Amino acid sequence: MIAREWQRVDPRYLDEEEQRYWASIAGRQVRFEERVDFVTKLTDGRASKGCLEQFLATCAAENPNRRLRMTALADRVSMIVERADFDDLVTLVTQAPTWEKDRIQGVRILLRAIADGKANAPEQIVARWTWKLARATRKVQDRRASSEFPEAKRLLGALANSRGHRHEENAAKLVNAAIELPRDVGVALLASAEGYTPRSTQLIEAARERLGTLPEVAAALAENLPAPKVQPGRSRRRRRRKRKNQTQQPQTAEQRAAQNGSAPETAAQNGAPSKPRRRRRRKPVTTEAPAAPAPAPEEPA
Repeated sequence: MIAREWQRVDPRYLDEEEQRYWASIAGRQVRFEERVDFVTKLTDGRASKGCLEQFLATCAAENPNRRLRMTALADRVSMIVERADFDDLVTLVTQAPTWEKDRIQGVRILLRAIADGKANAPEQIVARWTWKLARATRKVQDRRASSEFPEAKRLLGALANSRGHRHEENAAKLVNAAIELPRDVGVALLASAEGYTPRSTQLIEAARERLGTLPEVAAALAENLPAPKVQPGRSRRRRRRKRKNQTQQPQTAEQRAAQNGSAPETAAQNGAPSKPRRRRRRKPVTTEAPAAPAPAPEEPA
């Protein structure tokens, strides 16, 4: 009954397990236009906190509407999130195919949640989440670092293309440059740095800790990412183009006659039989063979 009549079900009349089941179904199928009614139903004391969390998590993971998924993720991390749930959200945003087009915006939301202290987990795990999210948006972080620090590409390329002792020297050069730069540029530079030896990995991790506290680093990484667009205008542009194409199409004789109030007269309406059109045949092109050259006159002996 819950699966069939989920829109009419009031969660306050259900027990905890049934509320979570109802929240999972509603999170998958709720529409963007119905979000206000469902928020009212969930937040007016009719549903438990677990039901609300299940609804937001399912909506962020499985709802087909992109804007609704983004809104549900922001609402989910606006409250304290436990360790296992936050780990699921990080995996969802960084790896799920449904978040491929909105991955940058989802990472930005989670980084701001870490900066606000919404992740209830040990500091070491929060640091791992922070740099995992930064790694998922390394292209944007690279552009940020390169725009402010021209030597960023050269240092990252030297680090990635070197091995052994030379690799550790390049890691030390990159770390020293990142520490001297402003925090937002330094975290963007270290977001793409990857060590291949224990020594280089230790240098990079130590530099990440020296840039600031975890909330400060997460806030700097989030500021490097673009804010979500407010007005998606693709559908309007397509409609305008279609209208322009329709107005530019030439009118037929029947359409012009209909506008003038008279129908075109045809041979069938006058009672005369219609004659088939005669096709003109092209004359075959005859190619004349070139004339043989005249024999040269014989010289007298």
